[in-house]
Amino acid sequence: MSKYEILSVLLGCIATIVSLVVWAGQRRMQREANDLQRATSELAKKQLEILLREEKGENAARLSFDIFKDGKTYRFRITNISDVDAKNVDLRLLVKPEDSPLVKNDYEAKFPVPKLQPGSSVTLIAAIHLGSPTAYNAVLSWVNPDGTEVSEETYAAL
Repeated sequence: MSKYEILSVLLGCIATIVSLVVWAGQRRMQREANDLQRATSELAKKQLEILLREEKGENAARLSFDIFKDGKTYRFRITNISDVDAKNVDLRLLVKPEDSPLVKNDYEAKFPVPKLQPGSSVTLIAAIHLGSPTAYNAVLSWVNPDGTEVSEETYAAL
């Protein structure tokens, strides 16, 4: 073999090695690009889920339940803290009926609330005495404007 042939073979081998290195680098970059594309796709799906949940939440009422002292008496308060009306609002305390601090006539006169507008509240007299608990579990139920019925367990403490 002549020196030109040897030089040609060496240059061919070097070119092959350079091509393999570049090819491996390109594969690695393509894999990273695919991973980024997958991550972007998953992020877009999650953002869509959040937007749909927020859109659904805009059409859903949210109520709060608390106990407060009004002068010398205590009262339960249910407040609509959303931007939409809540219909057929009802309250059920999770206590034995004989231990219920609700005044029966007051409760029957006000509940179920036909329509509780945004920012509005309804209060009930709470006949709390020294032997009464200072916290109550309750179930609030209502109907959203789209007709879905919601029942939510909540907690209120002095």
